Amino acid sequence: MKVSEKIIRYGLIALLALSLYLSYKIWLSPNARTYLGDNQATVVANASNVRKADEVFLPTRLVWVKSPEDIKMLSSENAISKIHESVIKGRYGEVSGTTYDDDQAFLEAADIRHGVEMSYFGSFQLYEYAKMFNLKIDLKGIADGKDVYFTKVQWDFDNSRIRFINTRRHQIYEASMTMELDPVEQKLQQLDEAWMPMTAENRLSSLQYNTSEKVKLKLYSYIASTQTYTVFRNAFFQDPENVKSSEESRDTVLYGGSETMHVQENRQIVEFQGQLETTTEGEEDIYDRSYGYISRLGTGIGYLRFFDRDKDGITYRTFIEGFPVFGDAYQGEVTFDIRDSGTGVPQVDIHSSLNTIQIPIPSDETVELASSSEVIAELTAKGAQTDLWQTMVIGYQRQDVKNADGIVDMVPTWYIKYDDNWYSYQQLLDHLAQKEGA
Repeated sequence: MKVSEKIIRYGLIALLALSLYLSYKIWLSPNARTYLGDNQATVVANASNVRKADEVFLPTRLVWVKSPEDIKMLSSENAISKIHESVIKGRYGEVSGTTYDDDQAFLEAADIRHGVEMSYFGSFQLYEYAKMFNLKIDLKGIADGKDVYFTKVQWDFDNSRIRFINTRRHQIYEASMTMELDPVEQKLQQLDEAWMPMTAENRLSSLQYNTSEKVKLKLYSYIASTQTYTVFRNAFFQDPENVKSSEESRDTVLYGGSETMHVQENRQIVEFQGQLETTTEGEEDIYDRSYGYISRLGTGIGYLRFFDRDKDGITYRTFIEGFPVFGDAYQGEVTFDIRDSGTGVPQVDIHSSLNTIQIPIPSDETVELASSSEVIAELTAKGAQTDLWQTMVIGYQRQDVKNADGIVDMVPTWYIKYDDNWYSYQQLLDHLAQKEGA
């Protein structure tokens, strides 16, 4: 065995030992647990580990439009947070909206020539955005923004306007903006990040900009672990102290009142069903209500952020360096689905995984991905329909490492939302080939 291989092996052993020690300190140490009525050990939530709403719902992309020919993007949470904090401090006037029946007119109106654009992959409610970030804006003319959803928010420097873009409904809501712009420009210039050059050519219906060059990103490895189900029990049940367990199955089944949680031991999947909680303010939207569960999870399964939304569901994912994590069997994600129970009280179904990533293993390896323009061209040539192609993002794909239990690789991969489903590049190729052969 080479000396370098020995060093790597001993290094991994040391990291695993450290992981076990930290797990002991967190889960088994007498100072890290308390005993409830059923005499089962339960982790006490640490307020310092709770993700704040303005962190969980921070936009996921920052685009700096210096001119129509000079567009660049960052995904770093730190960079987005700095710039977002600066621009939301402005004062804004009354919001008014326009719905475009003419597609071309909407496309021409939806872009800015100079300013900042931040975006989400799933639609976000304007009412929630204004409330969450304490935005000083007048929403009275649009019923407080409760029926206004957007995926892109723009700060138009040339025209001193804030704009909320809904690409599906072809709607633009905007208001006047009063703000010192020079400090924002200076902060943008001072960001110590690797900007990605972007292009406005051949965009999808979501109007996200395309990367104009190949993308080189780090390949990460992580020590993985299995989280205790008590973290989910305490976060999801309304009365976790009185939860009971069933021994009728080889899997773990917990129940209390009208709530149940099923932990599939073989796949490490957590499934929860129960009545949807009522928030303090009595709000009915899915953002408030799902965040209540997410906040109680703390950072036990990673730094979760809002990722996607459909009519009756919302998804949160773990992010690495600003890029979402994708894995099998709900690894790295928590999904919420709302359904009508027939009793007048909405029901919630929650899915997640006990498998989490804990400690990164340093690596100098990189992966080079094709530009998004190339990916669009290649998949379109294979039969992808542009009207079904909604958006795309680089994500970290979780892959098990052969002969290295407890170690997973995080590999940068293009992911595409196609026909309301997320596929990796290879998965979509296989899907298209299967449809063609059917």
